[in-house]
Amino acid sequence: MTGYEGFAQEEISLPVGTRIVPGESNFVDVALLDLTKDPARQAMVYLGLTRASRDFTCYLKQDGEKSILILGLYRGSGVEPEPLEKQYGDVGTFRDSGHLLIWQYQIDKMFPFSAAHARLQPLVEGAAFAGDIFQFKYQLPKMVIGAIVRAADGTFASTVLGWGDANVSCVPDEQTLIPLGSITKAFAGHLLARMVAKGEARFTEQVVENPAIRFIDLVTHTSGLPREITPNIGLEAPKPELLPSVLFPPGTGALYSNVGFNVLSRALFDQCHTSKSASYGDLLNQEVLAPLQLGHTSFTEPPWKKGSSDDRGQNLFGGYMPDGKPWPRGQHDSTPRGASGLYSTPEDLLRWLQWHLETGGNPDRLDAETRLLDHATYVQRDGLHPVLGLDESGHMDAMGLGWVVMMPRGDRPFILQKAGATTGVFNYLAFSPVRGVGFFMSLDRFDVGAATEMPQMINDLIASAAPR
Repeated sequence: MTGYEGFAQEEISLPVGTRIVPGESNFVDVALLDLTKDPARQAMVYLGLTRASRDFTCYLKQDGEKSILILGLYRGSGVEPEPLEKQYGDVGTFRDSGHLLIWQYQIDKMFPFSAAHARLQPLVEGAAFAGDIFQFKYQLPKMVIGAIVRAADGTFASTVLGWGDANVSCVPDEQTLIPLGSITKAFAGHLLARMVAKGEARFTEQVVENPAIRFIDLVTHTSGLPREITPNIGLEAPKPELLPSVLFPPGTGALYSNVGFNVLSRALFDQCHTSKSASYGDLLNQEVLAPLQLGHTSFTEPPWKKGSSDDRGQNLFGGYMPDGKPWPRGQHDSTPRGASGLYSTPEDLLRWLQWHLETGGNPDRLDAETRLLDHATYVQRDGLHPVLGLDESGHMDAMGLGWVVMMPRGDRPFILQKAGATTGVFNYLAFSPVRGVGFFMSLDRFDVGAATEMPQMINDLIASAAPR
C-alpha cells in the first residue's frame, strides 16, 4: 500500500472521521477531508487503497495550530481507531498550486492487525466482490451484508457493507431498520432455550392435548400443523381450541409452519410471563433482547416520513414489489408473535451473532447453558415423512430451535441458518459455531431469483473462512 503520487484531477469531500470506501469516485485512492469549518483550510490524504482496506479510517485532528493525521483500523461507529505508529510509515506535507495543505502518506510496511481483523479482511474482500456482482445482476433498490468473525484469542471483528441503486439517497449501514420476517422464529427458539435453561419450560411439555403437541414439536416444525390457517383467524397466536387438524402425527414429519410458531409464542407467554411482561414481545425483550443490548430490535413498525410511500430516502427497508413499485404500506401487523414481525438493524444482528459465536458466557445470564441448548440438533431428517418447505435456503439435514441445520459437506462446515421474507424484503442469516464466522444479508425487493441465490452466496462465504 503506497502513497498516491501526483495530483488528482478530481476530489471528493468528506467530514472528518468519514470511513473511506473505495469505488465511490473516479479516483478511489483520494479523499479530501475538512480540517476546520473554514472551507479555506482543508487537507487531502492520498492512499493507495485496496478493496480490503474498506475497514480503514482516516482522521485529521486539530491540535492547536498543529494538524494530526491518524490512520488505523475501523472499530465501529464513533469509535476512534488506534493510531498508526510512525515506524510503519512516513508523512510528508506540501502545498499545491491552490495553497491547500497536502498530506502524503506512504506506508513502508504493513502494521500489525488484531487477530480478529486479520481474519475478517479476506472475508470482507470476498463479500464485497460477490456483493458487487450480485447487485449488478439484480439491480436491487437496497442491499446489505454483515459479517462477523471470532479470532483464536476470543476477540471479534465485524463489518457492514451496503449497496443502493441510483435512486437511493440512504445507502444501508449499521443503523438501517430491516423487517426480519421469519428470522423472528430463531429469536423464538432462543427464548425457548432461555426459559428451559431457567427451568421455567420443558421441551417435552405438552402445549396441545389432542393430539399431543409439545414445545419441541412446535419449534422444530414437526407438529403436523399446516403452514397457514385458512381462513386466516388473525395474525396473533391462536388458541389451541382454534387450531386446525394436524396433517400428520406430531413428531413423524416436518412441515414449515407459521401456525406452529405462533402457537409456540402464545404457549411460552402463557407459561412464563411475569408482571413485567404484558405480551410475548415484552417477554422476548425481558429475557433476550434487553440482556444482549439489542435496543433496536422490536415488533414496532418504523415511523415513515409523512406522506412518503418510498423508503429510498429513508434509512430502512420498506420493501419493493417485483415490478419495482414500493410495497403497499400498512400491511405489517405489529402483534408480537413467534412466526414473524420483528424489526432489527445490522448493528443488532451482528451483536446477536456475536453472542452465538462466543465460547464463554455470563453465569448470571445463563448464557453458556442457553447457547448450548440453542445450538443443539433435536430432530434428524432421517425417518421423517413428509419433509416440506425446509430446503429453500440449503438442504435441511436436521432441525434445531428454529434453526435449519446443515451438516458438514465438502469444505462447508456445520451451519445453523434461517431465512425470512416479508412485505417485499428477503433476509438470510447463517453462522458456523465451529468456524467462528457469521453472515447476514438483506434484499429490499421481492425477487425470487435473488432470494434463491442469496443463501448459496452466503454459505459459500462461510465455507471460505479457514478454521481458526
